[in-house]
Amino acid sequence: MTAPPAGTASDSQIEWLVASYGAVLYKVAFAVTRSSVLAEEVVQDAVFQAWLSMPSWEGDVPIKWLRRVTRNRAISVMRKESRSTAEEGIELRTSSEPDVERIVEGRQAMAAVERALAELDEPSRTMVVLRETDEVSYDELADLFDLTPSAVKAKLYRARHAMRDRLEEWDL
Repeated sequence: MTAPPAGTASDSQIEWLVASYGAVLYKVAFAVTRSSVLAEEVVQDAVFQAWLSMPSWEGDVPIKWLRRVTRNRAISVMRKESRSTAEEGIELRTSSEPDVERIVEGRQAMAAVERALAELDEPSRTMVVLRETDEVSYDELADLFDLTPSAVKAKLYRARHAMRDRLEEWDL
C-alpha cells in the first residue's frame, strides 16, 4: 500500500468524515441524481476530494464545503449522463415515478410524496430534502445555493405548496 500524497487527510479523518456526514451527502446526491448508483458514485468522489484537501479545512466547517462539492459533482454527473445518452440517441429517463425501493411494502402515500418531490426542480428538491430531513438552517441553505435566506424561505414555501397541490390532486 502506498502512502497518501502529501497534504492529504489521514484514514481516521476520512472515517470520521464518512461516519459523520455520509448520510447527509448521500441525500444531497440522491436529491439531484434520483439514482442510488449515481448518488453513491458522487459521494465517493466528494469523499475523495475531502481526502485530498482535508488539511485546508482548519477553522472551517467541513459539511458546508462537502455539501457544495457533492451537489456540484452530482450536477456534473447528471450533465454528463444527459450528454452521453443524447449522443447515443437514447432519451434520458426522467420519470417522475419513485424508485422501486421506495414502493416496497405498498406505501402508496410515501410513493406519492416522492413523486411530488421528484416533480420539483433540482434546487427546490434538494432544499426540501435538506431542510426537512436534516434540519439544515436557512442560512446554510442560502450559503449552499448562493441565495439570501429570504430567497431560500420563498423557494421552500413555493416547493412545499407545489407538493401539497399535487398531493391534493391525487386525493392524498
